[in-house]
Amino acid sequence: MKRYTFLLILSLIAGTSYSQSVDNALKYSKQEFNGTARSTAMGGAFGALGGDFSSLSINPAGVAVYRSSEFTITPSIEYTKSKSSGYSEDKYSFTMGNVGYVASYIPRMAPEKGWQNFNFGIGYNRVANFNREGYLFNLNSGSSILDKWANLGAGNSPENLYSFEEKLAYDAYLINNDDENNYQSVLFDNDRMDQQKRINEKGYIGEYVLSFGANYGHKLYLGATVGIQDLYHKSTTSYSEYSLVGNITSLNEFTFNEYMTTSGLGVNLKFGAIYKITNSIRVGAAIHTPTFYNLDETYDTSLSSNFDPNIPDAFPEDGNANHSYQSEFVSRTNYDFQTPFRTILSAAYLFGHKGVLSADYEIVNYSNAEFNDSDAGDLMNDNKNISNSYQSTSNLRIGAEYRITPNLSVRGGYARIGDPYKSFIDESYNTYSAGFGIKQNNFFFDMAYQYKEFDEDFVLYSGSNDIASLNNTNHQVRMTFGFKF
Repeated sequence: MKRYTFLLILSLIAGTSYSQSVDNALKYSKQEFNGTARSTAMGGAFGALGGDFSSLSINPAGVAVYRSSEFTITPSIEYTKSKSSGYSEDKYSFTMGNVGYVASYIPRMAPEKGWQNFNFGIGYNRVANFNREGYLFNLNSGSSILDKWANLGAGNSPENLYSFEEKLAYDAYLINNDDENNYQSVLFDNDRMDQQKRINEKGYIGEYVLSFGANYGHKLYLGATVGIQDLYHKSTTSYSEYSLVGNITSLNEFTFNEYMTTSGLGVNLKFGAIYKITNSIRVGAAIHTPTFYNLDETYDTSLSSNFDPNIPDAFPEDGNANHSYQSEFVSRTNYDFQTPFRTILSAAYLFGHKGVLSADYEIVNYSNAEFNDSDAGDLMNDNKNISNSYQSTSNLRIGAEYRITPNLSVRGGYARIGDPYKSFIDESYNTYSAGFGIKQNNFFFDMAYQYKEFDEDFVLYSGSNDIASLNNTNHQVRMTFGFKF
């Protein structure tokens, strides 16, 4: 029992609600800390290391580790393959993983055991990518979304039907009513349908960081970051049913489309410390406050149907074979959303000047995500569903670096991302990464590759007992160009 069991239960609770979903609460709360190629190659395990621009989004004390000023830029290529029932869909995206500048100020008369330097950092890290495209299939099904719409419409006159779903189905002659406004599907009892759902998502969460850090005696490093997150998420889902040979109905096929766009800004604070126990051993700790978002959401739908004029049974009364309708209006909603707190504990061991081994342990309770102040109405059920669905989980990131020569380093990393669900579902997964770095005088170049794979099970529409599985594989290549001065 996996994701589909959870979604079946959720559909009974949520009814026809389409906004501020539990799924989006999780999507907007998950983040990856792989801005630069070096961080990506080492699995994002930089909480006790610092000296890399990605650390400003992980442990802000990392900005205090810098001994000189630096500028970095990281263009990235991402490729996602989503496969279902032997059919796969590819999605390529070109992104900017990181742009950052760190300025280091060293006082002329810095005491040997006092404050050694004060550093300032400003820039951008990409912390989430929503790009993917996939198809889900359920063949020869004895159920239909038309039955769901007919049941939901019961007792309502046509003009009072839900305008985003049942009203469209009625206008497209997919459900019909009697004098008492009881509705039924145009399908007959023994008709069977092939079902298909296409998912097309794109978007990102980018974090603009403003960081300050200080180095005390080259033993204690302190830092703070103000993070401003820019969120954009656009999804289009197309659900279709196709009549099988031998069906009595004159319906050939229909397609129902949903369009949702969410965008907005959020702000958070991060505080961190790194302590050098010995020249070889470092430990770190960081706390991230929730990101407080204000988000705008738009939602609309469309539906088209096609009938066979050679089959008179249940043929539309207007005599037309094709019908296409758009929802009467676009729903626009503004709401606040806050992600959970994060706590990151870190440790690193340095093998002189030859290598390093680093690990981060992150704790995040996804059940604490919360919607607030929506102009769409009461959010109590949404927040209750979040609390009942998600749990506290942990993420482990491990990275290693070995310096072959003073100018050439090789790196590897592993991350275990924990399961955020309380029951029914296991969406934990692993990531694997590797890379190298070259430096010459004040210039350095890093390259990294990261791979992850995870499975998802879906119901094709809320209320269905049929499921479809989607296997996702993700490949990322990042290249960082850096200059020290």
